[in-house]
Amino acid sequence: MPEKRSSVEISAAAAAAAVALAHAHGDELVGGTRRDLLDRGAALLADVLSGGGVLSMAAAWRFGAAHHYRGEYPNAMAWFQAALADPGPDPVDRARFLGGYASVLWAQGNAEDGRRVADEAMIAAQECGDDGAIGAAWVANGLVQAHAGDRTANLLAYERALAHAERAGDVVTVVRVRNNLGSRHVEAGRFQQALDELDHAVAVAEDHAVGLAGAMVSVNRAEALLGLGRLEEAVGEITIATDQFRSAEATHLLAFALLLEADAHRVRGNATRAHAKYLEALERAESAGNAQVLGPALAGLAETVVADDPTASHAHAKRALDQPHTVGDVIPLRAAGWIALGQGDLEAAEMWAARALSEAGRRDQLAELADAIELRALTRWAATGETRDPLGQLAEAADAWREVGSAIRTAVNRIVTARLSGDRGAEEAGRQALQALGVRADADRIAGPLHVLGAAAAPEVAIRTFGTFAVSVGGSPVPASEWPSRKSRQLVQVLAGRRGRAMSRAALAELLWPGVRDTSGRLSVALSTARAVLDPGRQHDADRYLASDRSNARLDPATVSIDIVEFERLAKAALEAARERSADAVPLLQAAASLHPAPFLADETADEWADEIRDDLLRLAVEVKRTLADRLVAAGSTEPAVGWLMSVIADDPYDEPSHHGLVRVLAGARRHGEARRAYRAYTARMAELEVEPATYDAIVG
Repeated sequence: MPEKRSSVEISAAAAAAAVALAHAHGDELVGGTRRDLLDRGAALLADVLSGGGVLSMAAAWRFGAAHHYRGEYPNAMAWFQAALADPGPDPVDRARFLGGYASVLWAQGNAEDGRRVADEAMIAAQECGDDGAIGAAWVANGLVQAHAGDRTANLLAYERALAHAERAGDVVTVVRVRNNLGSRHVEAGRFQQALDELDHAVAVAEDHAVGLAGAMVSVNRAEALLGLGRLEEAVGEITIATDQFRSAEATHLLAFALLLEADAHRVRGNATRAHAKYLEALERAESAGNAQVLGPALAGLAETVVADDPTASHAHAKRALDQPHTVGDVIPLRAAGWIALGQGDLEAAEMWAARALSEAGRRDQLAELADAIELRALTRWAATGETRDPLGQLAEAADAWREVGSAIRTAVNRIVTARLSGDRGAEEAGRQALQALGVRADADRIAGPLHVLGAAAAPEVAIRTFGTFAVSVGGSPVPASEWPSRKSRQLVQVLAGRRGRAMSRAALAELLWPGVRDTSGRLSVALSTARAVLDPGRQHDADRYLASDRSNARLDPATVSIDIVEFERLAKAALEAARERSADAVPLLQAAASLHPAPFLADETADEWADEIRDDLLRLAVEVKRTLADRLVAAGSTEPAVGWLMSVIADDPYDEPSHHGLVRVLAGARRHGEARRAYRAYTARMAELEVEPATYDAIVG
């Protein structure tokens, strides 16, 4: 019978096994995609700790880096802390260990300790002279400089990190540094420069196995594309990142993708969907101790509930400001300012504007600076009613938005300037430009310039069914608490899906109460309740919005604005214009495509009755977007064509012609890394269908 080993012996054996595992699978381990290796490592780490043993830094920095790249910061910290007492580490391993440890401290918002350990890492790396270790030390140094707001030192650190990583052949660090350089441009509001830098990272990631470092490139590309107003491409990049995170079971990294998805909904004007995604991002960030996501997610929550729940909005903004931040607190500062201004607290708005201006200027964050200038301008306008100085400040902000390249914020600035100037024609032109860029009229529900101005001309009753169901009366959203019954809300959803066509009372009752006999009384109550929601003051005839007689019921599109009615009307007109080769085809197609931001009632627990409506509208949306992409390609407008092709693929992942079109357009634009990535996604989808894919060369011709 074998002799039972002591806990000390088990601990020592586990420490040795962890080193062997780390050396045997170093590259694929550091990439963070091997969940199985991490699980084996976790068991070994538990054995080491249970016996009071000390882990080797050689194992700790590799496993710690893997967990760091996965966004699992507490797990990464456990590995680093278990090896702090390693009595005789190899000098290179010690330098890599300290660089990785400093990076995790930074990611958790511990700037003071992060700087101290980063300094130790630099000394150790210079002493050992290893390029890989020196590169990691410069990365850590760059991160702590970013927190301090020293952009010159931050850039120098990243440039040196890149040079050493390239000499060492450390492709994971090369992609990481390229990604950080791109992120640096994003923070500064130089979105096109960010894309140029990130394109290099995409090319390296396509040629080498870099694990989740490549997925984080998609996160920063999405943020840059959002800044430029290229919403469909941004959503496509978010989908790429999300797929890679899910494939690697890196659930904590989903916080980054969820934050960007929420930002995309916020920019598009979908307050309810943005709020839901910010909540998801916050939950994941809190569980992982992710300081990079916590503050922005809380600020986003505050901005998206400002119209529905001012008290909660204020509380979220305060929490955002109280969080530790990795690269400054400009985002929560300007969010607090817009919320204060929207709630009429001019003194607080002025204070937050001043702080946001100072911080954005110190950090050279041009987009945030432009936003803060607009906040100050509108605060002064609200306080004095004078327009001369505010208009001058808005002109300054407009120059900044044009330099940034943000088509959306340039249009918003035009709307604000027109309102202060009393130019209704220019204001309407600005709102039409926003719609063509994919921004919904509901954007005025989100804290910011449009919320301060208020809706231009709200319909009496508006019903939104794409994505999340929402009803507004006279421009004010109807809270869930004002629906006395779930059946009355469902009744309005069903009738909205009919798009103004009458539905028999019998069919409506059967759908609401399947299999129940004698429901006429229940239906009458539900109809009356719905009417009370749509006309709370009983100011109109009972049938003004929701008409019914002894046989039928319907919503009246003449008095009720229904988004799917507007979409169908515009989509059919746009497709007809395209068939006739009208000069108006492209703007009409763009406007129609922007009206389908999500499938019909996608966020609702709708029954089977909604499936056919959802599928019909989705087919129409795909036809509009595909036609738009074809017209844009023919006109040589590559960038918007890419966005709409990605949108079609998001709607229908198995649309082979759109996959071909995307690969071909990207290759033709010399965006070869993206083209290879798009081709890989295409082959994966065809494999799911067991269809032989076309070769890359055959597609690009």
